[in-house]
Amino acid sequence: MLLDLELSPLSKRTYQHGINAFIRFLHINAGNYPAADTLDPFPIASLAEETLSAFGRWLREAYPDPRARPGDNNALSMTRTARTYMVAAKRLMNWLDLRELLPTGVSFDRMIRRIDQGRGQRRQGYQQRQVDPEALKVLTHYARQPLPEKPGARRLALLRNRALMAILYDTGMRISEALALTREDVLDGRARKVRLTRTKNGKPRTVFLSEETRGFIRAYTRERDDGAYAPLFVSHGRDKGSALTPRHAWLLVKTAAKAEGLYDNTSPHSLRHRRAQDLLDEGMPLEWVAALLGHQHPDTTRVVYAWQTDEERLSDMVETYGLSPIEASRRMESMDDDNQDEAAET
Repeated sequence: MLLDLELSPLSKRTYQHGINAFIRFLHINAGNYPAADTLDPFPIASLAEETLSAFGRWLREAYPDPRARPGDNNALSMTRTARTYMVAAKRLMNWLDLRELLPTGVSFDRMIRRIDQGRGQRRQGYQQRQVDPEALKVLTHYARQPLPEKPGARRLALLRNRALMAILYDTGMRISEALALTREDVLDGRARKVRLTRTKNGKPRTVFLSEETRGFIRAYTRERDDGAYAPLFVSHGRDKGSALTPRHAWLLVKTAAKAEGLYDNTSPHSLRHRRAQDLLDEGMPLEWVAALLGHQHPDTTRVVYAWQTDEERLSDMVETYGLSPIEASRRMESMDDDNQDEAAET
């Protein structure tokens, strides 16, 4: 199906993520969680006309829109990611239908009609989401935990969590970019800058590591027993040695956020957002923040990240030059008294 699509390589990769999410949902819906984790093939014969509508409900829960109202099931209650993944699933079902591969009695047209969402809604652009100003507590949550003295999985996992949270904030990387790193990419914490080649838009860029973050990385890799080309962040549990999955990374952030009482929407991306916000607040030019984040256009950075900085600066201006209602009232009364005095003298 992907080969038949006349789309850019980036769009095809996005659709592949959507199809992976669809397969994961199918296994979860069938109660087969191990197969969902490993993205095992799912039998086409088990598809039903309710499959797409059920996938839509699952997407709303997996990628919640903080602006959606309770009970809102229309298209606007889906995030940009969820809508893209739904489009990928629809295309796959249509592709199967055109080749008469859907189960007998299952119609793609009826699948679409069963989807309970609004029609004719305007497409949403990038969302201007609030990010918890204390999102860095995700890092300090793990940094404060006492390190087990005994070598083993628990000690390695905590060292990994510290290094992961630090690098996400320090570099403003996307979680996919961080999880694609190898030990060689960061030279086990000796590298001051890292050239990212596996990026969202396919364009390489350079990020920079502070001494503190490099220290977290050195502490972690020092106790590893794998090679230089191993993934930088790996599992130390059941899938020992395998690259950490995005789902696992999200769980680590969510666990810390819940423990610290942060916003429910705190995610790995919150650290990227917090970093951009902090750099803009410190006066770093917008175009350079965009370059660090890997945005193709500074307008994306302005819409998604800079609006809060602009609001804060506007707030400072209002506070500096504006009067409170009482102060304004007193000034007006004072001016009236002065005018009356001048009139009396005249």
